[in-house]
Amino acid sequence: MKKIGLVVQRYGLEVNGGAEYHCRILAEKLNSLYDVEVLTTCAQDHYTWANEYPEGITRVNGVQVNRFKVSQQRNKAKVHRLLKRLNDRSLLQKIEKSLGIVPDMDALGEEWSKQQGPYVPELMEYLRDRHEEYGAFIFFTYLYFPAFCGIKVVPSKSILIPTAHDEPAIHLPVFKKFFNLPKAILYNTQSEKDLVNGLFDNGHIYSDVAGIGIDNAGTENELHSVDILGSAEPYLIYIGRIDPGKGCDVMIAHFIQYRKMGGSRIRLVLLGKSLMEIPKHPDILNMGFVDEKVKQALLRDAKALVMPSHYESLSLVTLESMQEGVPVIANEYCEVLKDHIHNSRAGFTFRDFDSFKRAVDQVLAGGREIALMGGRAKEYVSRNYNWDVVLEKFKKAINYISG
Repeated sequence: MKKIGLVVQRYGLEVNGGAEYHCRILAEKLNSLYDVEVLTTCAQDHYTWANEYPEGITRVNGVQVNRFKVSQQRNKAKVHRLLKRLNDRSLLQKIEKSLGIVPDMDALGEEWSKQQGPYVPELMEYLRDRHEEYGAFIFFTYLYFPAFCGIKVVPSKSILIPTAHDEPAIHLPVFKKFFNLPKAILYNTQSEKDLVNGLFDNGHIYSDVAGIGIDNAGTENELHSVDILGSAEPYLIYIGRIDPGKGCDVMIAHFIQYRKMGGSRIRLVLLGKSLMEIPKHPDILNMGFVDEKVKQALLRDAKALVMPSHYESLSLVTLESMQEGVPVIANEYCEVLKDHIHNSRAGFTFRDFDSFKRAVDQVLAGGREIALMGGRAKEYVSRNYNWDVVLEKFKKAINYISG
């Protein structure tokens, strides 16, 4: 059986991140087709990269996981200083003109990636020493050190899943060369592919829009939201990292304003690790990190999922919500989310408080259109995010890499 390595910045049941969850469910699906090994770090927290998992080999849901220690925690001040230097083109031009020195952008990029982290030099050594044992490596997330430097070690065996979106970092000059290194790139959406091809002129590289599969919701879960929440009152739900970087501050502010203005009685249920202070409000329930059955029950019974993020390359939780037949209220400024809503006709977009309020009012009013959204949402996921189709695309890419 062909051996495949999946390289990702964090991995584990406790890890609360979209790309990391994407990697985990893909690894579990590929595990029946290949000899899969996940190569990752001992970190759980993506802000500090502190070592929390034990180093070495373990198994998670039947998948072999090899963890390497992070050599240094993230230094935010250094990351920001390097970002400023990389972005300050006028300063670099002045240095070149006055001193006759051409700034070494590659070295500057390597240092930025090291500080951005998670910095795992032992993983790079492992790739150099053991790469012949593997038929291919699948790297997740262009932004972090394991992918940014790992692909440079094994470019001819690399498949990149960029999880890219139009954020400030992707415009750094260091990525011009990087996005032309992989042997193959598998994108999550067509809009992500268009963005990357437009920025880096890398359309000549083998690529496909593979996305990810979404399993059928199933009916075996006997939990119900009324038992979990102790109330049958209607609610909106947010699932993921509770973070201003995910738009959660705006979402919560809109919700509080909605209730303050006398909007219909509804609650906001938050699931996930909190990285911001959540205002005390009688209609906001912060549930923290919950297990899969509780998450599924709360999602299934919600009036709508709210996705306030500006930056998404796929948004698995949006697709999981649609699989459950639950409408989505998504940030209009995120192209991927807007495409999901437009193509499925199973939700709403918002750009400000007024459009947020209209969406919530429509969801609560119900009626024929809201009822139709459930069926359209399920059909959209079944048509576009089928595991059989996704795995065929991965097998094709792996065969291309390994000959």
